[in-house]
Amino acid sequence: MALQIFNFFSLMSKIYKNLKTVACLDIGSSKMLCIIANIGNDGIEILGYSHKESRGIAFGAISDIKLAQKSITNVIAEAERMAGLNVDKILVGISGSQLSSTRKDVVDKIIKGVVKQSDITNSVAKVRLEYSKSLKEPIHLIPINYRIDDSPAIVNPRQMMGQKLYSRFHIISASKTVISNIENCLKYCQLSVGSYVAEPFASALASLSENELNLGSLVIDIGGSSTSFCIMYEEKLYHVGHVLIGGQNITKDISTILGVRIEVAEKIKNLNNTLIISPIEEKEVIKFRSNEGSEEQSIASISREDLRNIIESRLAEIFENIKANLEKTHIPLGMLPNIVLTGGVASTIGIDKLASEIFRKNVRIGYPSKFNLAPNELMNTSSSCALGMLIFLRNKMLNNKLIDGYESKNNWFKRLLDKLVSV
Repeated sequence: MALQIFNFFSLMSKIYKNLKTVACLDIGSSKMLCIIANIGNDGIEILGYSHKESRGIAFGAISDIKLAQKSITNVIAEAERMAGLNVDKILVGISGSQLSSTRKDVVDKIIKGVVKQSDITNSVAKVRLEYSKSLKEPIHLIPINYRIDDSPAIVNPRQMMGQKLYSRFHIISASKTVISNIENCLKYCQLSVGSYVAEPFASALASLSENELNLGSLVIDIGGSSTSFCIMYEEKLYHVGHVLIGGQNITKDISTILGVRIEVAEKIKNLNNTLIISPIEEKEVIKFRSNEGSEEQSIASISREDLRNIIESRLAEIFENIKANLEKTHIPLGMLPNIVLTGGVASTIGIDKLASEIFRKNVRIGYPSKFNLAPNELMNTSSSCALGMLIFLRNKMLNNKLIDGYESKNNWFKRLLDKLVSV
């Protein structure tokens, strides 16, 4: 009997060691989302989650540390209560509006005539050393290709012979000031940052299929204060960009044109969130209380057609700006077979049709389809980023990259197993 108990706990210990308890935080300008999950070889199990209104955040950066601290504390505390455990380290998403995307070429002498891992590590160290002297912090350092002497580009130079190794990297970086303020705010929340991830990259991981990741896709993540976008090709992050227009600009347009408060304009937008209306519906009049919550209330109105035009004009501006941004970076849009829209604003009915007309491409809405067992509340476009963070951590784990520091503080089950198995 004792042997059977020992074998049971030995088995459970092995299973447990294949799991990591992790937490991720999507810091949006309009909404925060925290998810706590177990990740392992068999998949991802969501233990707890919470989403709250975001305060003290502007364009993905801390604008008021006290308000941000309160928002972060509230959203994480609720996720912890649902999960039944506490976390001390967290993966944080960095908004595309705070990121820059650059290429860097590094040349190194191949020390022993054969490329070893140490040669590649030296190339990476050179890039990191250069950034350590700048005002930027590397978030992702992605190898694009390598060359040895005058050879064509190669993917994996290990064990190949030559004299010089040419490495090309794609570096996604953020301001050290932005990073410092996020870490300082989380410190007040009794948390530390385990790692960072570019939010459009995380959204891409959650919403793209394997074919889309390989063949090339433009992912557009429309948030509250800004819109981030990225290009994925051969499962690599090739470009990140942004435009400083988002869903809040649509709300402000409605507020300004109709002369109503922001809260009323947001309600009008959410209740009439469509670009597709019939000719008969165009003439319908939407009536609303222009001063909700105040003593003096008046009834105002707008036609569905006029409201649709307000929303459509801003969305068109977002897509036109992205198109212009890609042209400036000399990225051929014609080479990208897929365009996927995600983020909260992507739930606007007919937005894919509008994007298709502007980009002259097939466009689809990107839902986090890789999470079949996730709660229904998370199966929407606004949760793609946070769910993609879990995929990012799991990919790191499967690639044998350490993600230590994400375990929960009060993991009684692990302590019990450790004691029993060590007997």
